[in-house]
Amino acid sequence: MKYLNIQNIKIYLLTFINILKIYFITNNKFKNNKKLRFVLFYFPVQVYQENILELAKKLKQNKNIYVFLVYNRYLSSGIANQKNSFLLNLEYLRFIPFSNILLQKIHIFISNYVAYVFPTKSKNIYISHNIMDAPLVNKEIENKLFSHLSKLDYIFLPSDIAIKYFKKKLIYFFRIRNRKTPELINTGYLKLDHVKKKLNFLKNKKDSILIAPTVSSQMKEFNISHDLIKIIKILLKNTKEKIIYRPHPLDLTKKGNINFIKKIVNIFKNNKDFSADLSKSYLNSYSRAKFLITDFSSTAYTFSYSALCPVLFYSKNEKKLSKSKLASLIYFQDRLKVGYVLKNVNQILLKVQKLNLMKSKFKKRIINLRKKRIKYLDKSLKKTHDEILNIIE
Repeated sequence: MKYLNIQNIKIYLLTFINILKIYFITNNKFKNNKKLRFVLFYFPVQVYQENILELAKKLKQNKNIYVFLVYNRYLSSGIANQKNSFLLNLEYLRFIPFSNILLQKIHIFISNYVAYVFPTKSKNIYISHNIMDAPLVNKEIENKLFSHLSKLDYIFLPSDIAIKYFKKKLIYFFRIRNRKTPELINTGYLKLDHVKKKLNFLKNKKDSILIAPTVSSQMKEFNISHDLIKIIKILLKNTKEKIIYRPHPLDLTKKGNINFIKKIVNIFKNNKDFSADLSKSYLNSYSRAKFLITDFSSTAYTFSYSALCPVLFYSKNEKKLSKSKLASLIYFQDRLKVGYVLKNVNQILLKVQKLNLMKSKFKKRIINLRKKRIKYLDKSLKKTHDEILNIIE
């Protein structure tokens, strides 16, 4: 363990105890049913998880599948109260005697965030939440990310665009290391289908502009973070719109920039037209938003495809971006099909006015683009479920 303190010792002991519990459960259940297969869902990050829980629930309906829900020390809300849920810090597995044996009956390991440690005998599945081909991480840590992806057996992706992007990256990183690449499967977009369905039941008044940037540390020369405070001030002063600020979930953790979030919230906390959405679920914000302002977060297309509302993409370095390799990505090519590109802060009021006038036209464009880009619309749950069954068999 990196730091030996009371908290870490407590988590280690809980992890050890819970691994023993899983061991006894798997062995006892398997004795009674030799066809039984054990699936472990891992929830490492405090983000929207309802779509993954829906998948777990559907898998539980199979009599020969037994599901475990595992969360780490930073995430318990919504998971800890579920049946067969356990706190495990997977990073501690190497410090636990015989952990390979204790978890050897875990047949399938599933996570919707890249995990770095797995049970040694499991087939490992990563369900990607990146709907498009926007860069996943900064260039300097991309090598580390794809190194960890090498441990996966399957990557479930929401679109052919995402498959093409991952395939290109994996061929490059794995070719120079002479490794076998994970199998890439288009299973549709679980999150999109789930959010789309949920939004149909929410009847909130669309009275707000939602601002949802990517991680503040991601590609700083292109992201919105440097101008975010200025943008919020202009909108609050010169429009009658309510502003909802929803930071990227990673910025609410130690890996992000929580102090930056606190600064923004503190500046505008007394303005009745400003609110910060720091919750796990963005459903309420989506349902209230007339349109979205972002930079290059994948939420742009999740929002537009589910809420059928346009997006304003802030691109402070558009000229440089257009001359870079990023310009070839479908994410950036599709921007004008779902909204407008904002090149500097001074344009924002004009663009907001145009979006308000063009909402109905953009709705038709978004529906057409969604049909073109998403193969298994409204069918992703069944498709994902069936692919897992194929792997199990």
